[in-house]
Amino acid sequence: MKLSGKEAFEIAKCNPNRLMQSWAKDLPDYPTVPHTGKFKLPAKGNFFTIGSCFARNIENALRNSGVSILSSVPPLPGEYYEIGGDARTGYQNVYTPGSVLEAVSLCSAENTHHSIFGSNDKYFDLLTSGLAPLELDAVNSIRDGLVATYKKLPQADVVIITLGYNESWLYKPQNTYINRTPSHVSLRRSIEDFEFELLGYNECLSLVKRSLEIIHDLSPKCKIILTVSPVPLSATFTDKSVVVANQLSKSTLRTVASALAENFEYVDYFPSYEIIMNSERCKTFLEDGIHVKSEPVSNVIAQFKSVYFS
Repeated sequence: MKLSGKEAFEIAKCNPNRLMQSWAKDLPDYPTVPHTGKFKLPAKGNFFTIGSCFARNIENALRNSGVSILSSVPPLPGEYYEIGGDARTGYQNVYTPGSVLEAVSLCSAENTHHSIFGSNDKYFDLLTSGLAPLELDAVNSIRDGLVATYKKLPQADVVIITLGYNESWLYKPQNTYINRTPSHVSLRRSIEDFEFELLGYNECLSLVKRSLEIIHDLSPKCKIILTVSPVPLSATFTDKSVVVANQLSKSTLRTVASALAENFEYVDYFPSYEIIMNSERCKTFLEDGIHVKSEPVSNVIAQFKSVYFS
C-alpha cells in the first residue's frame, strides 16, 4: 500500500486507536483490540472451524453461545490417543497451511483414504492429530467421519480458519502435507518417506489461497475469517531457538492472513492472536505455557461477536 503524505496524515487524524501509548495505558488482564469487520456474519448461520487446538477453543465457545457448528466430530476414547485420558475430540486439528489444504480437499477427493500408513494391523491416519496406531478398520472409520464432516462445507455460511505453524511435514509417497511429525517409532523406521519443510511466505500464501478458493467454489456466499493461533510451537525442527522459530512462524502466517484478507472481498482477518498475546500471560496460558485458558477465549469470542454479529 502506498499513500501520499497528505492521505497518510488524514488517515492518522481519523484513527482513534493510533497511539500505542494510549491503548496500552492501564491495560486490563484481557484487553480489547479495536477491529472493524469488513462484513457482518449471520448469528443464526452455519459455522465451520478449521485449524489447531485454538480453533477447537473457538468452536466450543461459539457452540456454547448457541451458534450452529458444522465441524463437530464425535469424541474418540482416550485409549485411541498416544497420550491417554478422557474421551475427546482434537484428532481433527490441522496446524499448517499445507494440512489445511489437505483437509479442505477431502470434500472432493477421489481417493478419500490416502495417507494412511502402517502394517501388521497397526495403522496411522497421517491427516489426524495425536492418535496412536490403530487397527485399520478403526482408522478407516475415523477417516470416513472426517470426510463426512468436510462434505458439509458447501452448507457453511461462515468458515473460520486458524493458522498454526509454518514447520510442516510431507508424506513423500503421496506428496501429502500431513498433520503430525513422524515421531512414533513405527514412522521413524520409514523416515525416508517423510520430508520436513519450513514453509516461507510465498508457499504459505499459495497454500492458504488455494484453500480459500476451494471453499469459495463450494459455498460462493460463504464468508471466511482468518485468524492466527497464539499457541506456540512446542518444539522446532530447525537449528534456531524455539522462541525464534515460533516468532518466525507466527509472523509469516500473520502476514499471509493480512495479505489474503486485503485481496479477497469475502475474507477478513480477526485479531484473536493480538488479543491473546497482549493479555496477561500468567492468566492467559495454562501451566504448560502452550495452551490457552477458557476465560481469555471467552473474551476473544465476546469481541468477535461484538464485531461481526448485528
